[in-house]
Amino acid sequence: MKKIILSIIVATFFLGTSLAQEKKKPLESDKWPITVKATVVDLLSTMSAESKETVRKTKKDALILFHHGWGTGIRNHYGLWRGNNALIEDACGKPCHPDDASMVIIGAVWKALQDER
Repeated sequence: MKKIILSIIVATFFLGTSLAQEKKKPLESDKWPITVKATVVDLLSTMSAESKETVRKTKKDALILFHHGWGTGIRNHYGLWRGNNALIEDACGKPCHPDDASMVIIGAVWKALQDER
C-alpha cells in the first residue's frame, strides 16, 4: 500500500510539473475561459495521454495532491489571481479563493476523464 501511495505522489509531482510547464505563458484576459466547462475542454486538449491516465487513475479524495504544480499552473494560466472573477464564480457558485476554484477545475477534469470510460 505504501508503495502505491508513493508511486501516486511521484507521478502526481511529475504530472503537476509537466502540466504547469505545458501552460508556461499566462493567457491574456481577453482569452480567459469564463466557465469551468470551457476550462476543462482547454485543459483536456493540451494534456498528454499519460497525464490523462494519471489523473484518471487518481482517487477523487487524492486530487489535493495536484494542488501545487498543476493547480498553480491553472491558477496562473487562467487568470485566477489576476481578476478572472467569472471563472472563479462559475467554479464556486460565488466569489471564493483562487485555490478553491482551481481545485474545482481539477475535480471537473477528473470527472470528465472518468466519464470517458
